[in-house]
Amino acid sequence: MDADSDAHDRQKRISGWNQDKISAQKVMVVGAGALGNEVAKLLLQLGVQKISLVDFDTVSKANLNRCVFFSNEDAEKNALKAEVIAREAKKQWPAAVVTPVLSAVEKIPEEKWDEFNFVFGCLDNLGARMHANAQSYGKAVFIDGGTTGFMGKVQVVRSPGACFECGLGKKDYGILWRKYNCVGEVVDWIDPKMPALATTTSVVAAAQVNEFIKLVHGLEKESLAGKYLFYNGLTGSTSVYEVPRRSDCPVHG
Repeated sequence: MDADSDAHDRQKRISGWNQDKISAQKVMVVGAGALGNEVAKLLLQLGVQKISLVDFDTVSKANLNRCVFFSNEDAEKNALKAEVIAREAKKQWPAAVVTPVLSAVEKIPEEKWDEFNFVFGCLDNLGARMHANAQSYGKAVFIDGGTTGFMGKVQVVRSPGACFECGLGKKDYGILWRKYNCVGEVVDWIDPKMPALATTTSVVAAAQVNEFIKLVHGLEKESLAGKYLFYNGLTGSTSVYEVPRRSDCPVHG
C-alpha cells in the first residue's frame, strides 16, 4: 500500500507505536470549549474511534477566536457545542463515533465513568474539575488542563497516585465555597470571564494529548502521572512539579 494513502502512516513510523491501542481507547472529553475543541481534534487526528463529549453550553461569538470546530453560523444559531463538534468530526473522520452528552458533568451517572479509559478535563471551573477527578479516580486516567492568558497547566491523575484534589489548599476550597449563594446559584463576580489565547490553548491541549499517547504506549516513567506541568507562554518555559498524595484526601484518603 502507498504510504501516503494511510492517514496514520507518519505516526506509525515512531518506534514502538501501536495504532490498534490508540484506536481502541474509549475517551471522555469534559468541556467542549477551547480546550475541548483542540483535544477532540488531536484525538481524532490520532485515530481515536470512541469519544464522548460532555457539555450543555451553546456556541457564542466569543468562542470563535480559539475553537476550530465552531463557525459564525453556529454562534448565531446558539448551536450546542458538543453537537457541533460531533457534526463536524463526522465530516472529516467518518469512522469515529463522537457522542455528544448534553449534561453538566455532575449529572453523569456514576456507573457511566466505568466505560472510559481516559477522561480529559477541559473545564473552566474548580467544582467541575473536582467532580471529574473524584468520579474518574480508580476507573480512568484523568488528564486535566487549564489556561489563563499566556499561562497554562496540565495535571495527570492515575490511581493509586496523587489526585487533582491532593493539590488543593484552603484558598481553593474557600473560593469554591464562596462561589455559590444560599440557593446554589453561581455568583458572577466570583467567577469572572478569564483571559484566553488560542496559542496557549493549543500548547496545553497538545500536552494533554501527548500524555495520553505516552500512557497508552506504557511510558509511565516518561509521563506526568502524579505531577503537573506549568506552561509560561511569556517566557516560553515549562516547569514540572510533583503532587504529594494526601493521606486525608476526601477522594482516596
